[in-house]
Amino acid sequence: MPLQPIRDIHFDQRYINNVITPTSKDTYYALFGVALLIIITACINFINLATAQAIKRAKEVGVRKVLGANRSQLVKQFMGETTVLILIALVLGVGLAAIFLSGAGEWINIRIGADQLTQPVVMLWIAGLTVSVILIAGLYPSFVQSAYQPVESLRSQTGGLTRGFTLRKVLVVSQFAISQMLIVGTLIVAAQMDYFQNQDLGFNKDAVISMGLPDSAKVETFRQQLAANPGVKAVSFSSGAPSYANNAAGWVAPEYGVTKDDVTNVIFADENYIDMFGLKMLAGQKLIKTDPKNPAFNLVVNETLIHKMHIMDPAKAIGARFTINGQKVTIMGVVHDFQEESKHKARRSVVIMYAPRNFYMASVRIQPAAMGTTIAGIDKLYSTLQPNDLFDYEFLDEHIAKFYVQEQKVYTAFKFFSGIAIFIGCLGLYGLIMFAAAQRTREIGIRKVLGAPIASIVGLFSKEFVLLISIAFVIAAPLGYYMMNNWLNNYAYHITIGPWTFVLAIIASMIIAGITIAYQAIKAALVNPIKSLRSE
Repeated sequence: MPLQPIRDIHFDQRYINNVITPTSKDTYYALFGVALLIIITACINFINLATAQAIKRAKEVGVRKVLGANRSQLVKQFMGETTVLILIALVLGVGLAAIFLSGAGEWINIRIGADQLTQPVVMLWIAGLTVSVILIAGLYPSFVQSAYQPVESLRSQTGGLTRGFTLRKVLVVSQFAISQMLIVGTLIVAAQMDYFQNQDLGFNKDAVISMGLPDSAKVETFRQQLAANPGVKAVSFSSGAPSYANNAAGWVAPEYGVTKDDVTNVIFADENYIDMFGLKMLAGQKLIKTDPKNPAFNLVVNETLIHKMHIMDPAKAIGARFTINGQKVTIMGVVHDFQEESKHKARRSVVIMYAPRNFYMASVRIQPAAMGTTIAGIDKLYSTLQPNDLFDYEFLDEHIAKFYVQEQKVYTAFKFFSGIAIFIGCLGLYGLIMFAAAQRTREIGIRKVLGAPIASIVGLFSKEFVLLISIAFVIAAPLGYYMMNNWLNNYAYHITIGPWTFVLAIIASMIIAGITIAYQAIKAALVNPIKSLRSE
């Protein structure tokens, strides 16, 4: 077993078992990346809204220029306004972070509190991020607004602002590309979580509780009294239920080509183990109760082990011999592969051996209808036999769920952050439509005078923005596939990304954007055409 640095214990994914569930650094990198994308989306959104709202300030800029203000003064003014807004947001953000930081620490399984915000490195990051946001979000709108020509600003409602509309379209495409990537990520993580929770493990994990055994002298009494409980369906004693992979041993079979020590999971189990957990026998016989001092001929293995011995037919493996921990053993049965570890890892070879001296755990399948009463009865029985020990049990399905705690957190994060990104993206889209509506006020008024229905005016706006969202999807789909496929490759067993993921993503984007477009387009279409033409 290799030595492991203490500083790596929290992150080292090589050791995922029933004792620890390390946090992958990829989880933090993913959350950081998503947060960065949302900040970029927010900056893009601010640029779009600021330039759209700038139309209303066109006359102000014209008047200030007529009165002698130069462009640098206007840039300073607009940058100052942006800086004040961002600093207010910073104060609110830091305050909210201080409130929610402890809860977030528990969520991502690290100790963190509000005092971390005063750390020099953190303060430096916050300062750098604030300056970056001010520059990214403020420079372009400031230069655009300060570039208005006085004559155009005073004569036209849009201030002659026709340049830059293409750039704002590019920004909207970028926004929705980010949003769609997050939607794709959310759908894929959800499908992988469903795979973890609902795919066949090769054994029955339902309504099984596991607990430690009492003193060896009381073990058989414990078994008999458990079996006598009407709420108990089955009982098995072992070194651990499936998924409690805590025994490993080296084995060789030179005559079958296995000349180097291969590592196998070893389960010490009684004669009830295979039936209780529903392991599927492929050949041979199950474990039998024999002399515990001679387990060499009382051993069942899984398919993976015999395949490593280059035996493909389970029936031909019966009677085959190999050496484990220096002891010659004979295969008496072969079971179908089952998930002995997390799906992060490929299934390894498994040896199930009858050895009562290594029984440490009782597994009990209980009747679902009387679960509470049955557990209370087992608690009373255990406390009678072992009065100085606390009765502690764990449901097998809950134990298995712990393997995927980090994935559940990533899924929750993707859902939350996708919602934020979509909301911000819709605000940006709203701003762009508002700008387009202001530019086409006269056109909309003339169309209405000529009898155009509201639906045609809504369609006038929709065609352009549906195209933008489609372009965003063309960009987002391959990027989303690449990133999520890399994420899935962290697992030995995972889903295959299918086309339906991307179909659902584009449909969701279109529906959300369609609602945003329709609201502003209908609002523009309902304006009195006389008012629209008079204002022009």
